[in-house]
Amino acid sequence: MVRVIVLALLLANLLYFGWAEWIGVPAPPPPSSIAGLPRLKLLNDLPPAERAALAQKTSIPKPPPVCVSVGPFDDAVGAAKAVAVLQAKSFSPQQRTAQSPAIKRFWVYLGGFANDAAVTRALHTLEHGGIDDAEAMPPDASGRQISLGLFSDRAHAERRAKAVRKMGLEPKVDQRTVPGTVYWLDLTLPNSSVSVPLKDVSDVEPGGGGFALSVQPCPSGTTAPPLTPPTGSPTPATLPPRSASQAAPPFPAVVLPQCKPRGHGPVPCIAAESRDRAHPSVL
Repeated sequence: MVRVIVLALLLANLLYFGWAEWIGVPAPPPPSSIAGLPRLKLLNDLPPAERAALAQKTSIPKPPPVCVSVGPFDDAVGAAKAVAVLQAKSFSPQQRTAQSPAIKRFWVYLGGFANDAAVTRALHTLEHGGIDDAEAMPPDASGRQISLGLFSDRAHAERRAKAVRKMGLEPKVDQRTVPGTVYWLDLTLPNSSVSVPLKDVSDVEPGGGGFALSVQPCPSGTTAPPLTPPTGSPTPATLPPRSASQAAPPFPAVVLPQCKPRGHGPVPCIAAESRDRAHPSVL
């Protein structure tokens, strides 16, 4: 019996050996999915020309510079203050003039005079009170009037009116709009994500000018200023203003007094106390 078992086991081993060698051959592995890919190269292994081309191909394009205009300012003094603020914050603004059909002004005057004698008495009262730049206006439909000044902001107009009231007179303050020159500051931003510090610019005129300041795209045809001023060039604050690219249309005449900057004309120019006397703050 034992002999039969041994022979059976030997036969089983021979059959398994034969199957494993000639019949049960495993299938070859499938081809690799990355066999056809090029050999991986490190960036440092590439020639300089290929590295430069690859860097240019894979680089993210920079957003283009943006030209914007800040303003409008109703006088050159306010624009110069804003230039200084922007320069301190690493901007390079350039001043540009344009024509506006409606500049806000505040006119201080006396009215309601019955005749020329009453106008003369009021002028004498003003002169004795220290106001010697008042002027009688030509009579019109509203009667006889005396002009006491044309101001660019209400605060200085009210100051003149208060001084006249102390003399026993009753001046009036009217807001008028007249055509004239305004000032814009053009500057180039590195990209559209950079913002202009408009609040800091507005704070240079706490009394408020005739316009609400804003930031707008530069007008068509405006030459965008450089991001930084050329080395050794004068600062934009000392450069002469650039004129608007397009001529402004003519404005109709308005019935308002003309400014008298040096004592010539029917209306005195009253410069703000905090400003340069060489640049009156009114028309």
